[in-house]
Amino acid sequence: MKKILVLSAVFAFFQPFVNAQTLDEAKVLTLNEQNEAASSMFKQLIAKFPMKGDYWFYYGENLLQSDNADSAKILYTLGVQNDPSNPLNFVGLGKVAKLDGNQAEADQLFAKALKFGDGKNVEVLTRTAEAHISLDQKNLPAAFTLLQAAEKLQPKNPEVQILQGDAFLENNDGTSAIKYYEKAKSLDPKSPAATLRLGQLWLRARNIQGKDGEKGALEYYKEAIELSPDFAPAYRALGDLYALAQKFEDAKENYSKYLQLSKGNISAKRRYAAFMYKTKDYAGAIKQLEELAPIDTAYNINNRLAAYSYFETKTFDKGLVAIEKFFAKQPENKLIASDFAYYGKLLSATGKDSIAVDKLKAALAKDSTNSDLYSDIAAIYAKQKKHEDAVLMYQKKIDLGKAITNDYFRMGQSLFQLQKFGKADTAFSKITELQPKLMTGHIWRAKANANLDPDSKLGLAKPYYERVIEIGSVDSASSIKYKKELTESYKYLGAYYFLANQDKVNAILNWEKVVAIDPNDQQAIKVLEDLKKK
Repeated sequence: MKKILVLSAVFAFFQPFVNAQTLDEAKVLTLNEQNEAASSMFKQLIAKFPMKGDYWFYYGENLLQSDNADSAKILYTLGVQNDPSNPLNFVGLGKVAKLDGNQAEADQLFAKALKFGDGKNVEVLTRTAEAHISLDQKNLPAAFTLLQAAEKLQPKNPEVQILQGDAFLENNDGTSAIKYYEKAKSLDPKSPAATLRLGQLWLRARNIQGKDGEKGALEYYKEAIELSPDFAPAYRALGDLYALAQKFEDAKENYSKYLQLSKGNISAKRRYAAFMYKTKDYAGAIKQLEELAPIDTAYNINNRLAAYSYFETKTFDKGLVAIEKFFAKQPENKLIASDFAYYGKLLSATGKDSIAVDKLKAALAKDSTNSDLYSDIAAIYAKQKKHEDAVLMYQKKIDLGKAITNDYFRMGQSLFQLQKFGKADTAFSKITELQPKLMTGHIWRAKANANLDPDSKLGLAKPYYERVIEIGSVDSASSIKYKKELTESYKYLGAYYFLANQDKVNAILNWEKVVAIDPNDQQAIKVLEDLKKK
C-alpha cells in the first residue's frame, strides 16, 4: 500500500515539543519507506507514552504500508484500549476491515471515528478519505465530502490538496487532479510528495518524456529527486518508469538506490524482489527472496513470487515447495488464477500430472481468457496418452482464435497417434499456412499423407516430401540440419517411383541420394542392389 503521509500533525498543547518532533520524524521515515527504522522509533515513543493513541495509529500505518495488516490491526486495537477517546485508531481498524472485504464493518468504524472527531479533526477526515480513495470498494463521493470539510478547517494543508488530487485521479479527471497537485506544490514547495504525484499521473497517461510543452513523468520524478535527494519513493517510481520503457539497467540502478535509501528494510526488499520478477530477472528475484526467507516468514506473497521464479528457472522441486507453502497460508478468496496455473505447471514438471490437471482447470475457472492453459492441459493429456482429451483442449483454444503454430503441431501429433491421419493432415496444414518456410508442417503433412496412402500408389505424400527436399536443400547448412527429413523424403520418393510407376531410373536416383547422405544406410544399399539387378 503506497501512501503519502502528512509531514505535520496537530498535537495536544501539553505534549513536549521534542516528542512532537520525534513523532514527526517517525512519520517522515514512513513516508520515505524506511519502515524498520520508523518501527524502532514508534516503539520508543510508545514505551514512553503508551496512552498516546496517535503513536499506536501511526505505528499501525507504518506496518500497513509494509503490507502487514494483521500486525497493524493489533496496534490499532491497542491504541483504542490505551486511548479510547482518540478516533484515529478506529480509522485504522476500518482500513483493516475494508482490506478484509468487510465493508459494513469498515463503514461502522469510520462513522465512529468521524463522530468522535465531531467533524473537526483534520487527521480523521483525511485518513478516512484516504481509505475511501486507495482501498478496494472505493467511495469517492464520501472522500470528496470529507476532504472538502478538511480543506475548510485547514485550507493550507498540502496533504488535503494531494488527497483531493488522488480522488479526482481515481475519478478519471486528470485535469482536476493536476490542479490540486499543483496547489499542494505551491503550499509546500520543498516537499517532493506532490511532484511525485504529478509524475505518477503523467506515467498513468503514458506521457513519459513530455509533449506539447508539458513536462512528462520522467521530468517530474527527476524534479522530486532534486527537491529531496534522499526521497526513496521517487527512485522506486523512476525504476518503475524505466522498467516500463524496458530500460532495465536504468531501472535496476534506480531500484538499487531505492533499496539503499530505504535502508534495505524488509518491505523495500520485497518490492525489489517483485521488480526483479516483473522484469524477468528470475534469478535476481530468487536471490532477494532467499535472503528474505529467514527474516520475513509472515509475508506469504514472498512464497508466491518464489514459486513463480523457481518455475521460470526450471528449479521445479523448490518451486513446488514454495507454492505448497503459499497455498497453505493464503486464504482461498485471495488466490488468483496464476497461483493455480503455476501450481499446476510445477506439479506437472515434477511428475504429478493427474493433480496438475485439476489445478490448471481451477486456473481456467478463475480466468477463462488465459487460453495458454488449454495448451498446458492438453500437453499433460498427451503425455498420459489421453490423446482424445488433448485434441479437445487444443480445439477449445482454436475455437477462441488463440491457437499458435505449436498448438496445431501438438494437436496434429495427438491425432496422428489416434491414427486419424486426415484430421492430422488438416492440423499440420495450418502450420504450413502460418509458417510456410517451417520444416515441421511439411514433414508431418508428408507423414500423415503417407499413412493415408500406405502403398504409395496414389502419391498423396509426394508433393509434401518434395517440399521438404526443397526447404532442406537450400544450402549445405540446411542439408546438415535436415539430414533426417531429407533421408525420409528420398526414401519415400524412391519407393513411390518404383511401386507406383515402375520408374526404375528415378527410383535409383532417389535411393542414391539417401546413400549420399549416409553411406552406411543398409536399407538404401540393399534396395539399390535389388533395383540394379532388375
